[in-house]
Amino acid sequence: MMLYKIVKAIFTFYFHVFNRLIIKGREYEVPEGPVIVYGNHYSNLDVFLMAVALKRPIRFMGKHTLFKTPVVGAFARACGAFPVDRSRVDLSATKTALRILKNGEVLGIFPEGTRIKGDKISDPKGGIAMFAWKTKSPVLPVHVEYRRRFHFLNHIELTIGQPIPASELGIVNGTSEEYKAAGERLIEAVYSL
Repeated sequence: MMLYKIVKAIFTFYFHVFNRLIIKGREYEVPEGPVIVYGNHYSNLDVFLMAVALKRPIRFMGKHTLFKTPVVGAFARACGAFPVDRSRVDLSATKTALRILKNGEVLGIFPEGTRIKGDKISDPKGGIAMFAWKTKSPVLPVHVEYRRRFHFLNHIELTIGQPIPASELGIVNGTSEEYKAAGERLIEAVYSL
């Protein structure tokens, strides 16, 4: 994960020199063990912002089309990311996500599945709740807000919320309906930050 550390250092410099980045709630980071970091998805920069904000390396789930471009795909994989096909139940991505959590690592997900402008909640997927419930992993909400000043200079505020234990997701039987309802509550927790 040497490339991850290099990319993180570059973006730490970029966000602090060419933008005004404020990070709140760093005390809520889960220092060890499995955790799912998730948030709203406004920009392609969100992945790098989360990496800068948290000390532990994050293994991001990304749309499969991103990995079809040879250079971009190789770069993403080298940074620990892995593809998911959002148009179907992707068993390979599911197994990878569960393995990451069972190994005590950090999984990064954008449950809305695509970039959403503003604070308009879309249709979040229930996968995040399923991953948390099956591995007993806490979920860590993150909200990112951009305020443009110039073309390249932004005021960015990233807020980390308190971790939510898997036992508090309201899942009893592990049904798709329960996962969907929990996913909706989880994304609401992000937008309330």
